[in-house]
Amino acid sequence: MTDLAAVATTHTTPDLEAAADGIRRYMRAVGLDTEHPTLIDTPRRVAEAALDLFSGMEGNPHRALGGGEPIEGVYPGPVAVLDVPYSSMCEHHLLPFQGTVSVVYLPGRALAGIGDFDAMLRVLAARPQMQERLADQIAQVTLETLDAQGVLVRLTAEHACMWARGERTVGATAFSLAARGVYDTDPAARAEARVLLGMH
Repeated sequence: MTDLAAVATTHTTPDLEAAADGIRRYMRAVGLDTEHPTLIDTPRRVAEAALDLFSGMEGNPHRALGGGEPIEGVYPGPVAVLDVPYSSMCEHHLLPFQGTVSVVYLPGRALAGIGDFDAMLRVLAARPQMQERLADQIAQVTLETLDAQGVLVRLTAEHACMWARGERTVGATAFSLAARGVYDTDPAARAEARVLLGMH
């Protein structure tokens, strides 16, 4: 089972003033003038932004996805939820990455709507993340919450650590796949799901 916990944290109550002070010291350490009129309020702005960027630390992705709409009998085929946008923060450099998530699942006891997947994604993405782990967590939460028979997740990402630093590689997109249930064990079912995701 995938560990749905975020990276190690003291899980203390966020301290806006301490965060702003830390940002201020960081800015000075890299040579920025924190008393300059255009930068004097930046530490607080960054600290306030961080409260939103990491708000998923306390969230419950299972609850966000909800229990789904119960279905009677056996649902006749897979369901595809395509191209749900997201943004997250890479835990390596604390720089953003963004893209889309597409999910194909073979329902078990329940169906979920696009808004439900968006709500789950907002919780999981609002944590220090890795692209591959995010895809894996989406698959696991979908499997467990909806009691799905199979889940296949396709996640795309453009990373700021690629285009905003170093060699500044612009336009590169990384893809991740995560599979559970029949989409992990049954090649024919997986092939069908890949077609629904637009993969050939």
